Amino acid sequence: MNSAPRALPLFVSTRSNTRLLGALFVAMAAMSWIQAGYDLGEVRILGALQTGLELPDRERVARAEAGRMLGAVQLGCAVVVAAIFLPWVFHVRVNVRALGVRRLRFKREWSWLGFLVPGLNLWRPAQVLSEVWRGSDPDSEDPLAWQERPTPRLLWVWWILLLAWPALEITSLLLLEHAAALSRLQLGRVLSLAGNVCAAGSATAAYFLVNQVCRAQEAKWRRSGDSAAPAATLEAGLAAGWGDLQTR
Repeated sequence: MNSAPRALPLFVSTRSNTRLLGALFVAMAAMSWIQAGYDLGEVRILGALQTGLELPDRERVARAEAGRMLGAVQLGCAVVVAAIFLPWVFHVRVNVRALGVRRLRFKREWSWLGFLVPGLNLWRPAQVLSEVWRGSDPDSEDPLAWQERPTPRLLWVWWILLLAWPALEITSLLLLEHAAALSRLQLGRVLSLAGNVCAAGSATAAYFLVNQVCRAQEAKWRRSGDSAAPAATLEAGLAAGWGDLQTR
């Protein structure tokens, strides 16, 4: 008796979500550069204050209010990015199975759980995305050959800058809240400036990361030559196949 061949899970295109994410990462990078410009201005003013410059109270209050507004907008942008990015990571992780990849170390739950578990979130998301990147490589056709592929530098640049951003911002906030000397306030602003540069760099790297993963998965799917999955199914997958994704 001939057994029926086991069908691969449904491949669902991420093109629409990737375009949205790309736009959000561009906005996040722009917002971070604006915030960095504000920090640079504050560093210069604090330096001038050390030389005897007097800043009117009205201007001091206005600058502080502008800083709070910029910080709130940047934080809001980051929350929106995270709300779209985590489902995207889950989506591309599930797609890896449809591409024929086997023996992944981390199950699909780690695509979002890895960001939420304290301590583990310092490295697990990068590990999950490393597997997704390598498994999505269109030149890796063997189900196990992905394990020999290297993790790209782009992914590590994105992850290191992403971790550096909150670390620098938290240190900056502690200095700005508890420091009395102008030199310490200036150091706090320098750290905030460095943190926002890291945020902008991370968002830029993430823009290229998500686009390259999306293109790689599309190319690998086309190369597989599966005639049972027409292009229309790929675009309609979010509506027709999301329930299937959740059950894998």
